[in-house]
Amino acid sequence: MKTKVIYIYGAPAVGKLTTAKALSDITGFKVFHNHLASDLVRSVFERGSAKGDMLIVKLRFEILELAVKEQVSGVIMTGAHAHNFIYPNGENDEWYASHIEKITTENDGEFYGVNLVTSADTLMERVLQTDRLEWKKIHSREVLQEVLEKNDYAKTAPLKNNHIIDNTDMSVEEVTKQIIEFIKFNAD
Repeated sequence: MKTKVIYIYGAPAVGKLTTAKALSDITGFKVFHNHLASDLVRSVFERGSAKGDMLIVKLRFEILELAVKEQVSGVIMTGAHAHNFIYPNGENDEWYASHIEKITTENDGEFYGVNLVTSADTLMERVLQTDRLEWKKIHSREVLQEVLEKNDYAKTAPLKNNHIIDNTDMSVEEVTKQIIEFIKFNAD
């Protein structure tokens, strides 16, 4: 059995975790969202610590690789993706997304990239949702505006198997249906 890895990415507040949870409910796939590793590492290392930031990346890569090698049926990963974001090792988010794809395919898994996009007004509405506090996500319009001005989330990752969904006027059910069709998953 090949592990299906679905990498849901986009700007903060675009609906990555909401979509991942809904997709998991349908598929039974494990949700390995970006805040799990970052919150773990940030319990010891402050944001901006180069070694801490790279440890987050290393944990994500190693957990993904082990999941694919152990043939976990499916893993849904999430991540903010700004092509101009630079990691302490000098690489950018395009490297990060491509490396997730590479880990998956080199270990005989199936990779699916899903780029969620939405309008700026919708981002500003969603950032205020109270469920964002649980994972220490951005939860103010001012901070989100600063992040959007600093990072360019408009460019899609250079992935071989990628699907773009504009969820501005879509329910999470409609978004998950599109993803199910993209990965050709049968929930029978």
